[in-house]
Amino acid sequence: MHAPPPTSKTLKGTDMKADKSHRGRGISRRSFMTHTAVGAAALAMPNIVRAQTGGRVLVRTSGGSYQEALQQGTWNEFTKITGIEVIGVPANTGKLLTMAEAGSQELDIVEANAIAMLTLQDRGVLEEIDYSRFEYTDVNDVSTVEPTYLSYCAFAEAICYNTEAFPDGGPANWADVWDVENFPGRRMLQDAKAISPNLEFALLAAGVSKEELYPLDVDRAFDMLRQIRPHVIKFFDSGALGASLLAERTAVLGALWTNRVEALRKEGAPVAIEWNQAMRVTEYTGILKGSPNYDNAMRLIDYSSSPKAQALSLPQIGLSPENIRAFDHIAPEVAAILPTSPVLKDKGFEQSAAWWIANRDDIARRWEEFLLE
Repeated sequence: MHAPPPTSKTLKGTDMKADKSHRGRGISRRSFMTHTAVGAAALAMPNIVRAQTGGRVLVRTSGGSYQEALQQGTWNEFTKITGIEVIGVPANTGKLLTMAEAGSQELDIVEANAIAMLTLQDRGVLEEIDYSRFEYTDVNDVSTVEPTYLSYCAFAEAICYNTEAFPDGGPANWADVWDVENFPGRRMLQDAKAISPNLEFALLAAGVSKEELYPLDVDRAFDMLRQIRPHVIKFFDSGALGASLLAERTAVLGALWTNRVEALRKEGAPVAIEWNQAMRVTEYTGILKGSPNYDNAMRLIDYSSSPKAQALSLPQIGLSPENIRAFDHIAPEVAAILPTSPVLKDKGFEQSAAWWIANRDDIARRWEEFLLE
């Protein structure tokens, strides 16, 4: 057990100003190779014998394969140790914010992207986390630590496609996704209710470089979305829906979270990821104010942030752990295909949560108008 950490670490993407002089700044992940020499024995979880306390804890997730991986790799073991039942509550970002604003008691722990987490913090609905009570996790090994949240994992949103629909190779960039002549078929893109509409991808398709994306040219992005819209079968509002569209071949190419595509691939679906111009997104975890099971929530966050818990659940579905020591428990060939690996990182970019927070109200209005056109 240790004293609470300093809270100088910054939520990824939030210290980037919405001007070109600051583009690309922000807390970058520490190289996971720096800890590979540390012995596995030194990283073993403490052999703590707890009383079987019972009770439950309610966790917001995005459902689907993500929740299944957490259940198998983290929650079941946590329940064995503590007797605390973990109940997943699938909810997209829009529903999560609505529940928080209404003071819903349906949730204890929230797992969400930077945009949603900062929105919750701004509205004062997150509890402070008492890091001094952590027994499984050394928070100094976690990439981002703040009074009311800490980083949990990272994923990417990237080009995905059905390999049977494109046996000679799929799109290599977002311009190809917008190229309906050479890459025919129904597309899918993300709805604002999931994380954010795909303005970044629209601009990349228009020829903007990933280094010059922010501040986003909103008018140009919506013009590009209007061009592709007749070929978009669905703007998906959850990863589970996006995965279903791709698996059932309702859509044969478009955008999707890489962990969802990886889960489909492992199940034998003929799908592939193009990592060029992928957008990295970090997920964070915190406790909602009024949590009916606060103590249980504290214990689960501590356990699920630990190296072994993250190594056992996240890489299996293509997610990068945010606890740097988790990589000491992950095979090198698996680590190499995670979104934050050195092999893939330079191919993509980090979404600017700062820009989205500053512009979210305007974009929400513009998105609703766009859907009604």
